[in-house]
Amino acid sequence: MFSSDSERKEKIEDRLKETQKVFGYVFDKFTILNIYKLFTDKTLGRFEFPIASGKESLVFAASNDDKFYAVKIYKTVASTFKNIERYAGQRWGIENTRNKRKFIVQWAHREYRNLELASASGVIAPRPIKVIGNVLVMQYVGTKRIPAPLMKDCDITENILTQTLHSIRTLYTKAQLVHGDLSEYNFLVYRKRPYMIDIAQAIQTNDKMALILLRRDIEIMTKFFNKFGYKLLEDKILKYTVGESNVFR
Repeated sequence: MFSSDSERKEKIEDRLKETQKVFGYVFDKFTILNIYKLFTDKTLGRFEFPIASGKESLVFAASNDDKFYAVKIYKTVASTFKNIERYAGQRWGIENTRNKRKFIVQWAHREYRNLELASASGVIAPRPIKVIGNVLVMQYVGTKRIPAPLMKDCDITENILTQTLHSIRTLYTKAQLVHGDLSEYNFLVYRKRPYMIDIAQAIQTNDKMALILLRRDIEIMTKFFNKFGYKLLEDKILKYTVGESNVFR
């Protein structure tokens, strides 16, 4: 039995080493431990290919048997979290701490909860699967060969436009959240459906900054959509989002 467990551990470690070598990123020990747990509990079987790389996180496609998942790994040394930490407690309900690793773990868990709430409310967004430490596993959006493109790289049909605005409205009226960082970079488009992503920073609608951030979200999305010939008005979209009117009637 010990030999079997030992061999499995070696195989997992080999996969992690191969992943780091192929993708050119060295995971710290804390991250490796969290990924290891996802392999040992059979949530994941292997990493397939990188999807995105940013200042705060890395996203990979991973699989288990024939099923694909998106794995978001928050960097434990991400410098962009410094300013967030100063007011995280009052804005996002995250404990202020000088321990950066602890803060980022809370941030990963917050994204899991927000995705769970959004999905349950009917927002088109990746379903969260599991979160361990700074590693979040969620629904993969795309084919087994290539991830879904960002909205910025897609033609915006009326159907995509309508679904996007409906998701923003649903997020506000049912999930009672405001994304707070919306743009054409925060949606994936797959099979004519726009998936809202990067939702960790979303705040509750009763937050004193909610309306300000909602107006900014709407302003950015309206300007983007109007580049495709639409003539959306920000005030009308705002009323629609908060449930006061229906712009599609």
